[in-house]
Amino acid sequence: MKMTVCFIVASIFLGQGEAMAIMPEEVSVDGQAVVMPVGRVLLVRRDNFVGALKFLHNEERKEGVYSKYEYFEYENGAFRKIREGVISRKIPPSDKWWYKLRTFLFHDIPSSFADKLTFKSFELFAHATDGHHSTVYFWDGAANPDMKVRLAPTPWKEIEKVNLSDPRIIWFGHDDGRERRVIPIDRIWD
Repeated sequence: MKMTVCFIVASIFLGQGEAMAIMPEEVSVDGQAVVMPVGRVLLVRRDNFVGALKFLHNEERKEGVYSKYEYFEYENGAFRKIREGVISRKIPPSDKWWYKLRTFLFHDIPSSFADKLTFKSFELFAHATDGHHSTVYFWDGAANPDMKVRLAPTPWKEIEKVNLSDPRIIWFGHDDGRERRVIPIDRIWD
């Protein structure tokens, strides 16, 4: 009993994110999201749509973490750059005990802290995670899991190298039962 209480108190006051840290060249996949290292291509698929995101660099500031990205759409046999943009994650009032307790007891949904990324005909939530990663959720603009969305982390650094016929590409969808996996991005296909 004492150990359980100590764990709960430590989780509240140390913060949940510290236990979730991953190395700069690792990708994390769970049932809710893909945490992608900066500089690598993340493929996005929904129905007949295929697109790609590449997070270029992240910057930590006093008010939060910001990530610059490039967004591409696949059409006529090639990826075409559509836009560049910035997503962020504002730093919550983590020095407030009530905020830590609320976050621990009632996990926030992505719409409460993440930005919307607009694709051709749908939206997903995403945010800068730290200085080396950005997170893309399987959640749509209405704050519901989008069961049609598939995300595929890849080791590719350049969009021109992406080969959608590569049989090693692994597509992940929303799955509440999936355990979190942390994998070195260069070994994602091993």
